[in-house]
Amino acid sequence: MKKVIYLFILISIISNQAIAQWIAQNSGTNQNLYDIEFLNDKTGWAVGDAGVVIKTTDGGNTWVNIPNPSPMYSPNLWSVLPIDSNIVFVTSGKDLIMKSTNGGLNWLIMNFCASCNSSMPGITFLNKDTGWFLGTNKVFRTFNGGVTLDSFYAPWFTNFEIHFKDVNTGVFCGTGRVFKSTDQGETWFDTNVPVGGSFREFRKLGISNDNVWVVGSSSPVYKSTDYCDTWEIITPGQQIGGIPIYFVNDNTGYIGRSLNNLIKTTNGGFNWYQQQTDPNSQAFISSISFSNDTIGWYSCAIGRIYKTTTGGQWITNISSISEVLSDNFILGQNYLNPFNSQTLISFEIATRGNYLLEIFDTKGSRVRELFNGLLNRGVMK
Repeated sequence: MKKVIYLFILISIISNQAIAQWIAQNSGTNQNLYDIEFLNDKTGWAVGDAGVVIKTTDGGNTWVNIPNPSPMYSPNLWSVLPIDSNIVFVTSGKDLIMKSTNGGLNWLIMNFCASCNSSMPGITFLNKDTGWFLGTNKVFRTFNGGVTLDSFYAPWFTNFEIHFKDVNTGVFCGTGRVFKSTDQGETWFDTNVPVGGSFREFRKLGISNDNVWVVGSSSPVYKSTDYCDTWEIITPGQQIGGIPIYFVNDNTGYIGRSLNNLIKTTNGGFNWYQQQTDPNSQAFISSISFSNDTIGWYSCAIGRIYKTTTGGQWITNISSISEVLSDNFILGQNYLNPFNSQTLISFEIATRGNYLLEIFDTKGSRVRELFNGLLNRGVMK
């Protein structure tokens, strides 16, 4: 039998905003968005289907559609990378690379292959001149901002994201594989992620210093602490699964999944907890970007963009702090502080069993489910 804990907390209008954590923004489009990248806490870009390029200069409060020539070439845009306030690159299918040097007012076509049945989903730059583009079976390298492109073989059939930590050393991910180069991208070798023969779709790289994480659909999380020289499975037996993965530092990271499901870790990926997101959206999460440890955005299908200014800290992790036996259920007093996005709830339970912990506001409306699972008797927080 399941015991239900109904938790009534005085929640003001301000604290309701604190609970939301991830706030919907008006992107001005209903096209699927595949990539979102922020240069700082004000300026960001997103791209998607039908040649959609949108830009914000106020942290996402308003988004402006940026006309571009991609519909004449390859309309579904996969990746965007702003280098500074003026220079931005956008890539698409048929190896299309577009560049603007004036914040999106005008665009240059740096590469296009009309006969190519391939895509160019990955971009990474060390500065305004030195960068790499990742495509189907190929890597382009430039030392002059894309004016000339050196092409090298990328030994895999489906590739997604590329990253270079310096001019010599870089990695890219694809379906079930992560490859590494130590010669400026001219040759690549398999780093042997322990996938056990399966082909997980690694679409994004989570990177912080020399720490690298990858995750695929219905897969555990894999981590390297030496920039992909060695790997370990850090969630053994758990099919965490996800599309984008993003780390803001060595400890804190996020994984986006289908149905607007976002999870967060604060211990380097060993444990993950669900974030409070928009319950009215079931769009898949495609990309995540942060400008610092607490200010971040993620993009979704059908033009959805969400923002947090608190790191999305509404996480539920119930732990036992005492095994002292209790004969009754006791709930500690709790009043949510409207100036703090977190609160600590403590309670005692008398018998081991399945418990459901829910929060209701003073009007009797259910705010969210905090926990649904097995608990031993004792003191919890």
